[in-house]
Amino acid sequence: MEESEFIIIGEMTYKDHRHLRNLLIFIIILIFTLSFLHFNKVQSYYKYERIQFESSGAILYANLYYPSKTLHFQEQRPLIIYCHGIGSKRDFDLRIPIEFTKRGFYVVALDYQGHGESGGNINNIDPITGIPALALDCSKLLDHLESLPFYSNVNVSQIGLIGQSLGGMVVLMNQALDSRFTVTVALAPLVNFVPPKFGFVYNEDFIKYIPVNLLTEENTENLLIIHHEKDEILDFTENALKAQELTNCTVVKISGFIFGGGHQLYSDEVIIKSINWFEFHFFGSSILNGPILISFYLNYVLIFINIIILFIMVISLISISGQIFFRRNKSENFNSLKYDLLVNRSNKKKESIKIFLYIGAFILNWFLFVKIFGTIGILYGSLSMIMIYATIRIYIHLKNPKELRNKYSLKHTIRMQLKLKYLIFIVICVAYFIAIYMLFSFYYPFGFIWPSNFIEYFSLGYLIFPIFLSVELLLRKVIYPHLRYIKHKNIVLVITAIVIIMNLTLLTQKLAFLPSVLFMHLIFLIVIIQNGKILQNVNSFFPVVFISFTIIQIFFAAVLSNAIGVSITI
Repeated sequence: MEESEFIIIGEMTYKDHRHLRNLLIFIIILIFTLSFLHFNKVQSYYKYERIQFESSGAILYANLYYPSKTLHFQEQRPLIIYCHGIGSKRDFDLRIPIEFTKRGFYVVALDYQGHGESGGNINNIDPITGIPALALDCSKLLDHLESLPFYSNVNVSQIGLIGQSLGGMVVLMNQALDSRFTVTVALAPLVNFVPPKFGFVYNEDFIKYIPVNLLTEENTENLLIIHHEKDEILDFTENALKAQELTNCTVVKISGFIFGGGHQLYSDEVIIKSINWFEFHFFGSSILNGPILISFYLNYVLIFINIIILFIMVISLISISGQIFFRRNKSENFNSLKYDLLVNRSNKKKESIKIFLYIGAFILNWFLFVKIFGTIGILYGSLSMIMIYATIRIYIHLKNPKELRNKYSLKHTIRMQLKLKYLIFIVICVAYFIAIYMLFSFYYPFGFIWPSNFIEYFSLGYLIFPIFLSVELLLRKVIYPHLRYIKHKNIVLVITAIVIIMNLTLLTQKLAFLPSVLFMHLIFLIVIIQNGKILQNVNSFFPVVFISFTIIQIFFAAVLSNAIGVSITI
């Protein structure tokens, strides 16, 4: 960095020009990558609709995908409903929407009871029929789809179901109770268990509808089960073979290594066999619709490339906004930095040891509280760290001379923290992330996290604030002052944040089956990185933490919504 960067040209510095140039470059790259993503998407479907309907007293949501391909051998199209696994949501797993719309199928991805945006709970019983809500969700969805304009293009004799894990159980129950579903594929389905287990409570009315007690040859037709012989969650014999014993269905046993584990069945073979099964029973031939070319991997790659570019754009927008809002003599800061590097070099080893000790103590505190109290111990441990920090700060303040205490009184501190210009800048920076995330998620249905009841769960989202505050205090108030000898302080803070989030993920591993938990950890890290950029421009630690927490609060609200929906205690 050279001082010439800060020479003002009119109202803009050379650094302003550099930020604008970089933003323009990222915009051009984003247009390029989004164009690739759009081109890849329209090879499968040309649009999707968010569907809302009612089932057993709960409001459920689904995505309806319109295929791009036409079927030369018939005018009307087949329709399949896809049910994801436990704790997941309708737009995380792109395999079924991408690969089946590419074959000319209408695909509807459903968030059934207690999942994603949908309300309800997996233990709900329909108040009118006394049937478990899960066993009716696909049927209620089909009832709603029949009322939509697109349904005139559906071949009503070609309607099927496909589900994975708990979603496999859902489709098995629905096909047994609704004859409109003529073909079913269940991937590693939950068939045989006794509540309480997997979040289900003991209920005699529910038990008789569990697949092991419901399925027969008479209420099951054209059923294919695909299951890994070494499924690490659901035993092959107890589930797949038990269903075959009850229904005389076809079972495909998968063996060998599969990326992500045997239960997830992320395999081209699984998708190809599923497509062949539907097309053979719908069209009378598994080759009539042409060769099968699996391409959903490319969609994931393009999505993540675009997400990374969008985040870099958010950081660039924050930098540009900082230049617009605040004008400082940066060269003075730079000279101060050189001085810090010079005078503190001899203390580098000592300061480094302190940093490692602080990080170690913080993580150890979490582990000890989790060992004693379970996952909720993360919250208790964070509260204890906040109280320790507050106690030390109060002690230091009281130890200072009276003149210094008066100068830095609580009133003075609040006034400095709550400057209107700072607050406006912080809100704008946080709005960048939320706006870009929402726009991308609605453009391309992937990873859109939203609680089933926003007001209720958003309020409960404050429960995680002490965890976020404790991490930010560690990074900004404890570690940062010991980094005076390092030029690129934020890099050290980011690495520290990654280490902390990795440990947070480890401590919450029992909730790892909820994708919203892992997604929230990623957002946690992103917000910390974003805050570092914001705090380079404003000296308002607490407003930055409180306002930016809104982002994490939304995602944690979705975690609570899913956890309650599947009857899991966090």
